[in-house]
Amino acid sequence: MPAFILKFVSEYGYLAIFFVVLIQEMGMPGPPNEMILLYFGWLIKQTGLSYPLVILLVTIADIIGSYAIYVLFFYGSEWLATIKPKWINLPNKKIESLKISVAANNGRNIFVAKLTPFVRSYIPVVAGILNIEPVFYRRIIVITAIIWTGGWVTAGWLLNFKI
Repeated sequence: MPAFILKFVSEYGYLAIFFVVLIQEMGMPGPPNEMILLYFGWLIKQTGLSYPLVILLVTIADIIGSYAIYVLFFYGSEWLATIKPKWINLPNKKIESLKISVAANNGRNIFVAKLTPFVRSYIPVVAGILNIEPVFYRRIIVITAIIWTGGWVTAGWLLNFKI
């Protein structure tokens, strides 16, 4: 874990936890999401932070970060299509076919992808470009945020041991 993240979390506590997860969900490069969430789970027992509050904060940060990127691409995809480089060839027929595929699977493919390491970061972009219905996407990210962030923080909390 980079020293600046450790210092930031030790100084600002819950606020730091919220913002670290938020900026990570919004695409900021850094350590893997799983490692940070495990660390926050470990940190709960080490510092006496509230387990339910940390779970709530990381879940809300995950939802807000994912939804912010989704909204950016949902409303900006037409503008992005006008400025895309010529070497990117993604025809409208292909986008429509992907939309139909997602709708036919009732969102299971988005759900599974949102729970897949490394792939989950790109799902808000894809869902936004495909113009997946906002209410539908919101339901998926709330459920996956609870499972993903809650699961990793809980794993760090359960695997806590003194070195």
